[in-house]
Amino acid sequence: MCLGPMFKRNYTFTQQPACTPCECDDSCVRRSTCCPSKFYRQTDTPDFIEYQHNVNVTENDVPLSCAEPLWNPIGIKTGKSYWMVETCPNEVICISPPSVNVSSSTPVTSLATNQTYRNMQCALCNQEEVPNLVTWEKKKICIMRSDLMSPEDISTLYQSVISESPICNVGFYPPTSTEHVVKPCVTYTYDVNCNDVELRILIDISYLTKACQENYLPYYSNRKLYKNVFCALCEFNVFDLNIQYGDRGIFDDSIITPFSALMNFQQVVEAPSTKNSRCKENQIFDGKLNKCLDIQCEAEYIYQNSACSLIHKMLEEMNYEVNLVVTSADDTSVEIYTTSVVDSLQGVLQLYNLTDYLCRMVALVPSDYSDGNFLAVVIELSIQHLHDVDNMIQHLIDIFNSHQKLALIVEPLIGEVNLSLSLVGQSFHVYGSALFEKSLNNRLYINPMSGKELIVYQSENLAYDGYNSQHSHCFSGHMMSTVADWYRCPKVKIKSADAKIGVSNFTVCLIDYDACFASYYFKESLDKRSVYICVDQYLKAVEATKGIIRTADDSLIAPLSLACLSLSSLGSLATIFTFIFNRPCSRIADVNIIILAAILIFANTVHTVSKYFLWSQTLCIGVGMLVHFCWLSVICWMSLSSFQIFHTFTSFNLTKVKVIPRVLTSLMVNLFICSSLVATNVIQSYVTSNGENLGYSVLTCYIADPEMILYTFTLPVGLLVCINIFMLAVTVFRISNKVDVQKSKDKERTGAYFRLSTIAGATWIFGFLDQFTGFQFFSILHTLFNGGQGVFLYLAFGAPLPNIKSIVSRSHASKSVESNERY
Repeated sequence: MCLGPMFKRNYTFTQQPACTPCECDDSCVRRSTCCPSKFYRQTDTPDFIEYQHNVNVTENDVPLSCAEPLWNPIGIKTGKSYWMVETCPNEVICISPPSVNVSSSTPVTSLATNQTYRNMQCALCNQEEVPNLVTWEKKKICIMRSDLMSPEDISTLYQSVISESPICNVGFYPPTSTEHVVKPCVTYTYDVNCNDVELRILIDISYLTKACQENYLPYYSNRKLYKNVFCALCEFNVFDLNIQYGDRGIFDDSIITPFSALMNFQQVVEAPSTKNSRCKENQIFDGKLNKCLDIQCEAEYIYQNSACSLIHKMLEEMNYEVNLVVTSADDTSVEIYTTSVVDSLQGVLQLYNLTDYLCRMVALVPSDYSDGNFLAVVIELSIQHLHDVDNMIQHLIDIFNSHQKLALIVEPLIGEVNLSLSLVGQSFHVYGSALFEKSLNNRLYINPMSGKELIVYQSENLAYDGYNSQHSHCFSGHMMSTVADWYRCPKVKIKSADAKIGVSNFTVCLIDYDACFASYYFKESLDKRSVYICVDQYLKAVEATKGIIRTADDSLIAPLSLACLSLSSLGSLATIFTFIFNRPCSRIADVNIIILAAILIFANTVHTVSKYFLWSQTLCIGVGMLVHFCWLSVICWMSLSSFQIFHTFTSFNLTKVKVIPRVLTSLMVNLFICSSLVATNVIQSYVTSNGENLGYSVLTCYIADPEMILYTFTLPVGLLVCINIFMLAVTVFRISNKVDVQKSKDKERTGAYFRLSTIAGATWIFGFLDQFTGFQFFSILHTLFNGGQGVFLYLAFGAPLPNIKSIVSRSHASKSVESNERY
């Protein structure tokens, strides 16, 4: 109380007082917040007499009002109000309805008089001078974070603020230079007219009405915030009113948005565009991929001036996730040091005054020993005051990069242990709706590289279920940023359909560029079908590989492959001419060789010219399907031809068959098998990529995904080659066991075996060895032998070598006619 202990009542509050404290300084008259005893003189008895001249306030001082400064006063609220002048000296209200000019609603503070005015008009009518006025900062507030982050012009923002169902608003708050002279207050939210309610107690209605109108001491009771306790008495009996309330805030039942950001209404001037004219504004042209790549920024940023710039320079609410990996130089299990590591990291947070922002710290260990010897630590921070997100991410990066070595004192026997600490850019969370569950028991963690589960070994959870304003945003997953360089940089999206991508050991490699990128420069899409890489690092890789076909080794393989394929086509063409002009081609074997040679010519031609279709994505994908189909057809037709020879030498009943129906049947089987494998790649890629690609790269005009290469080409070809070799071995064994064949000349037998081997496809073995070992020697052998398949075909069937016919005749003398007709 203001005038001695006579009016003072000793009461110990165990919770929050239900009313705001009254004031005793003379300025309380302007605010209507004076204590009752301010106007009374204490006497020797409990009685008191009115003493109105106990204040020193001039008649020229205009009253102050408690108001929440908003562009739309009836729109979305923030719950932050201030004392300010809303009238001129003649008691004329100087507040105008909101207009598209946000400056007309912006408060100002005078550095000369330390007075705050609701707007510039109020300041000018109170004789303030413009040079002394400081304009308040503007803050965009929205119900949804997506609306907060959407870039928009002033006209569009005005519509979203003033609409019948506003989704955003603009609030104002004092700049740093005026914070010491601006006084906050509490705005009541519930109006009551004492003349219109039925009084619950017998009291002088005029006194209660006057007290409700004149005093401004907000009072909270029964989930309502009244202007003062007298207004509450108009609705409730004095015994039904609260003296204090619990831990929940008085604004819990009002509409308050948690999403806000400092606004900058100055128009951003774009730098001159230097991008390729073939691409859009937010794209770059990649000559190697021969396409325009989209440039993307995270939700808090917008791409401009060749960089990701914050949409709002200051955000008030933001969560940060720090992902760390702790390893040991020796084979000692890192798991035994978990407690010491967590204690050490808590010390780092305390050193940089980050402890108050901590939501969770979780230490994770692999569930499978084959996943590696490491300790993963996830630190989640929540900051709820205006700050620069970009600077905060860089600050956290600098902190943990400066503590890459952890020297732990493990007592009593182990002593000092040195561990390595690495900041990684990939999250250990399982993505999904349960990502930010309050209970750690409901959260699942994985190793983002292997996909194997990680077990929670130790955790500290400060984001408990009870109300705590300091951690109220800990569960907001949609406002979580990852502490890594890729979160701040502009990124290009590389799809696995366009380039060969390898992600392992917290590194992504672009095989076609012979370039790898560290963990903090990339993020991987949720479907694992694409990666986002920082533009600067990506362009450096492109520049480094400019003029290189693929890798240094390709300078040898490419011309060698072209020469071999050309010779193969010439050999196949010579084989066809030999059969057509020198032989009757009445046997199935002859027709099979002609068809094989034709398929080889077509496959060699399509493979050679495929690189010239990179200029068109559609044509490149179509040619890629054709290349895939042709090479499958080559090996599949070899298998069908080998089977017919195998059947000839292993069958006991040789019957004459018609050539054309048999050949047509084989062609249908070949078409079905090869088309099925091509369709499998297309359908699988289309489904898993949500319709983004058909499984063929526009960079290579071939199968894009290495896994699909394995399942739709490598394994089928390997299976067919193994079957061919098996049939070749059985056929050779049956031939060599024939008495007549054993008496034949060695040269004749060797020629027959050579012919059989050329259609077995055994040379594809070098391709498998090249793929699984990576040795260039096997790649050269594969190019020479498999690329020269047409030459071998000519030497075996076109050139005058001993044929199998004589051997077949000797082994089946009694059925020579039938045997000749079948082979």
